Amino acid sequence: MAACALWGLLLRIRLLGDLGTRIPETVTLLLLAGLFYLVSCWLALRPFPGTQSNKFAAFVVACGIVFRLTVWPMTPSLSDDPYRYRWEGKLQAAGGNPYQVRPRDPPWAQLRDSAFPRVVGKDFKAVYGPLIEQVELWTYRVVSASVSDAERQVFWFKLPYALCDLAAIAALWLLLGAHGLARERILIYAWSPLTVIEFWGTGHNDSLVVMLVTLALLAAARKYWTWAFAALSLAVGAKVWPVLLILLFIGWRGYRPARWYQCWVAVPILLILAMPYWSNVTENLRFMSGFVGGWRNNDSLFGFILYFAKDIYRAKKIAFAIIAATVGTLTLRRVPLERAILAAISVMLMVSANCHPWYLTWILPLLALVPVPGLLLWTALVPMAYAAVISWITLGEWQGSTTMRWYEYVPVYSMLIGSWLVSRLLDRHRPVRSNARTGG
Repeated sequence: MAACALWGLLLRIRLLGDLGTRIPETVTLLLLAGLFYLVSCWLALRPFPGTQSNKFAAFVVACGIVFRLTVWPMTPSLSDDPYRYRWEGKLQAAGGNPYQVRPRDPPWAQLRDSAFPRVVGKDFKAVYGPLIEQVELWTYRVVSASVSDAERQVFWFKLPYALCDLAAIAALWLLLGAHGLARERILIYAWSPLTVIEFWGTGHNDSLVVMLVTLALLAAARKYWTWAFAALSLAVGAKVWPVLLILLFIGWRGYRPARWYQCWVAVPILLILAMPYWSNVTENLRFMSGFVGGWRNNDSLFGFILYFAKDIYRAKKIAFAIIAATVGTLTLRRVPLERAILAAISVMLMVSANCHPWYLTWILPLLALVPVPGLLLWTALVPMAYAAVISWITLGEWQGSTTMRWYEYVPVYSMLIGSWLVSRLLDRHRPVRSNARTGG
């Protein structure tokens, strides 16, 4: 029944047409879908006795594919990022370096066409990693050879990232098996309205990183550490943020790093990826750091950091310090890898100045391994952040840090704190019960 409700809501979203002009309806439908999704997660984590796990998990995956095919015909409208993907691919096909060219640069004006007005960040150079730039280049070459209309070309830029999403599902299926966990947990990723809408409706490139990090975890679970670092290096080559996971994968044993020599496979991989674009990227990295502390969009704890820091640049440094301290602490305390990565990414998103809804797809495979109710609730409530699109379309202004965030974050942090307090209370009473049984 939950599957039917989810499918019906996704179909209704598809029938809305241009979602950018129907934000209130879209957000309402996504929140309703999130409600049915949370109920489904609760049921998947409590399988009924006698349920054949693999058959039920196969049904879950089949439904997830149906959900995705339902929204596939949608034109990207909640975000203009795919228009940027196409422009960067077109620029490279014309011989340009996306790390050195801005869309507004006059020498490249001949690349402007009917899709150009929706290209985001016209005053900024590329910030995606070289692996994503290569995907954009080859996607443009293939698509432009068979499709002439600019808008239709943008639509087909969804395809590589939709395929990466399917590969992420397959990798998560194997990862759950490697950990001896029930495979119906794959529902947490496969039925998430975020993965369905963001990867198949809008076509965000984050599915590439999600797939690679999941493959890295799969290799680590099977003790193929060189392959794990290879996959993680490719993830860094797609988007820079997975670099914070390298220390967690290396680990700590006694007074020395546990896997320091396997990680060196990252050097040739990253050098090969960077070679076609070798240039000064200081400006690009400076702009990219605005993700942690710069422009504000759907931020939570960063607002408190900024309030006490009194300065945006000081707040950014504090946020970076918190992220670094979190990763260092998790490494030295030898927290299990999946839990450590989930904690590190969650803290990074919590203290950063920018948290788009599709960023939460980064934690969904990990939640299938380590379900955290508060974080699952966050993935269901984050569509509220799309309220900022209203002012963007009507006024041309991005107002991403409004009081709307309270409706999203107060329930999330309340559940996270409440769950932590309950777990501490239960942990305190468990030894007492154990001693009572043994006469201690």
